[in-house]
Amino acid sequence: MTSTTRDSLLHSIRNLLADAERLPDNILDDQVGRQSLRRQIDGLKHVTTTPFEGVADLCFQPHQSAAVKIALEGKWFEVLAAGSPKTAAEIASATGAESELVARIMMVLTATHIVDERGPQTYGATPMTEILLDPGWANALRHFFDHCGPSMINLPGYLQRTGYKVPQDVETGPFADAWGGRNTWALYEDEPERGNVFNSCMTRWKQGTKFWTDTYPAKSQLCEKIKKSTDSVLLVDIGGGRGHVLEEFVKDPAHRTGRLIVQDLPAALGDEESLSKQGIERMVYNFFTPQPVKGAKAYYLRCILHDWPDRACREILSNTAAAMRKGYSKLLIDELVLPDTNVPPKGAFVDLSMMALETGAERISKQWHDLLASVGLRIEKIWLTEGGLESVIEAELSS
Repeated sequence: MTSTTRDSLLHSIRNLLADAERLPDNILDDQVGRQSLRRQIDGLKHVTTTPFEGVADLCFQPHQSAAVKIALEGKWFEVLAAGSPKTAAEIASATGAESELVARIMMVLTATHIVDERGPQTYGATPMTEILLDPGWANALRHFFDHCGPSMINLPGYLQRTGYKVPQDVETGPFADAWGGRNTWALYEDEPERGNVFNSCMTRWKQGTKFWTDTYPAKSQLCEKIKKSTDSVLLVDIGGGRGHVLEEFVKDPAHRTGRLIVQDLPAALGDEESLSKQGIERMVYNFFTPQPVKGAKAYYLRCILHDWPDRACREILSNTAAAMRKGYSKLLIDELVLPDTNVPPKGAFVDLSMMALETGAERISKQWHDLLASVGLRIEKIWLTEGGLESVIEAELSS
């Protein structure tokens, strides 16, 4: 068992304090420095936790999510956000819950800093409780708890039964195995409200990270190089859901140099009238079929390929490549690019989620190069977000 000396612990704390001194007054303004600080704090927690405490922490991991879900659906957070601190009895009176139950669930939420404890059975809102009142973030919790949860619980047994092989078929993968033979997309088709929860979650999932045009110079790479014609297509957002990415994109007038098209299945697409008012075209499309928009300046895939194993990705990419014009069209893939070593928790957890949900995967740089090369595409550059995993992969036809 590795031990930690007091001197080594003090050395780590001094390094942490020195890095903290370099942060701006509002630490949220420095994403790179803040993430570095978080990694150091996590490291300190690791070296000051005994293996026995670590195992106990593992055993209790599901409890926090369950407590948050109870408070969310019980509308307790709404009561807390209404103003002054509230007692368990006041929350119970406002929502119809039992006061004793509120107090017991709140023990978990205050212990994990989701809710602020102001006195005996008295509670106040925190930034976490307030953000969970946002429909997109509330639905993110619902998506991972209600949809991912059963599949994730099923994953260990599924892998044991299948000989510990990487799942490769969404029709027979761990999600379908947990949901009576229905894959993720079939479930959403059968139960549209679940699909609505997922789409709502996706509108918020990258909030707090840089928008893709903050990393990739769309103006110089796309807008200034588009073919000058009234029907020229600047950007096709494939599988773009409600169109939230293009809605953000068109806020910059410099990006309005060609047609903008969002494509997805009917149930996922946003309101046609609303999109049209913003200059965005709505098109029903299944990316496992030939791409109908030919010769666009750019085709954009955001968090699509990580949903699928390589075989399915090659089909999606081949359909896109067949529509691209050599020397002109670009493929932009807005996804995580994992480092070869020391993958941070977010990247590792999302990868496991993709395995459990859709037999998909997050990928390292070499895997991205190999995947695109297999369908005749060449990566020109991977535009990495400073200090983060989010990246924009820029590719063209290789022949």
